[in-house]
Amino acid sequence: MIARERGHTLLEVLVSVLLLGLALAPLLQLYPSLVAANESHRDRAQLAAAASSKLEELGQGLRRGTASPGAGSAACPGLPNCLVTWEVQTELSSATPRVGSLWTVRVTACADANSSGACEAQEPQVRYDTKVTSRP
Repeated sequence: MIARERGHTLLEVLVSVLLLGLALAPLLQLYPSLVAANESHRDRAQLAAAASSKLEELGQGLRRGTASPGAGSAACPGLPNCLVTWEVQTELSSATPRVGSLWTVRVTACADANSSGACEAQEPQVRYDTKVTSRP
């Protein structure tokens, strides 16, 4: 007995393509929101990297004695419309040799969309707070 191989008819192929299209249509509606979320996360990751870099720079400067308490702001290197602001406050300072000091450091990186030179509440931003000591 010889088995006859039969292929799919054109009608069967069209019905399966139609069903596949109906299943994928709702997923395609999610695509724009997924792209926007990806861009938002990428921007926040870049802001976090800029803030972390500045925080590390300030911490090392305080430990070496080349930075001092105060505040400031600067553009993020390599990122357009990005602003990093920082504030360093002396929390404790000792006159005893080799005891050191304790500083509170706050760094904020934001996407300064309106170029105001300040991080405003409605702008995406990342903020890090830490304490730094000069004691070895």
